[in-house]
Amino acid sequence: MNKKLNQITGAIIKSLRFLFLLLIFQTVLYSQTVSNIDKFYSLVDSASNFLLKDLGSINKIKLELNLGTDYSLFANQIRGKLLKSGKEIVNDNSSTENLVNVNFVIDNSNVTYSNPERDGIFGDFFTQRTIELSVNYLISSNQSLKSFNLTSKDTINVKNVENVENRSYPFTQGELPPEPFFSSLLEPILAIGATAVIITLFFSVRSK
Repeated sequence: MNKKLNQITGAIIKSLRFLFLLLIFQTVLYSQTVSNIDKFYSLVDSASNFLLKDLGSINKIKLELNLGTDYSLFANQIRGKLLKSGKEIVNDNSSTENLVNVNFVIDNSNVTYSNPERDGIFGDFFTQRTIELSVNYLISSNQSLKSFNLTSKDTINVKNVENVENRSYPFTQGELPPEPFFSSLLEPILAIGATAVIITLFFSVRSK
């Protein structure tokens, strides 16, 4: 009897230890999830790289940024990217003669989440995060308008959605679809059933 009791106790301890390690792993995973605003910064950086490629050997430009109020926080990043690449940005009071004018526009953004799906029977819900940014720019030297959409996709834990959004910047927020009703209902039922089985086995062994 003592041997069976020890086996059941050992199994329970192992299960609790596994749940504890899983909790630690999830906590580390949450802290490593990139925020939505950092995703946007990455997309803006990619757009700046496209601009630099089209500028080629042109080193002196007059830059006009049309970012509106929503995306004004990206202005320093764009300017900094150009400056680090060796471009000279002249101010508005400088003569425009023999200067290449660049008009850079961010006109739209979007954050969407897919329907949550559970990772296993007792696993967490995960959603596919899609972040989109619409950019266009015009270079006066070639009168060429470039317009494109940049997209970033990954999968994140539903519990972490609130943490990756920034309330100060509404464009970093998106609507998360609700978790499936029956899947949410099934977990507590299975958990109660599993607990009942463990308790039954425990007292069954002790009574023998």
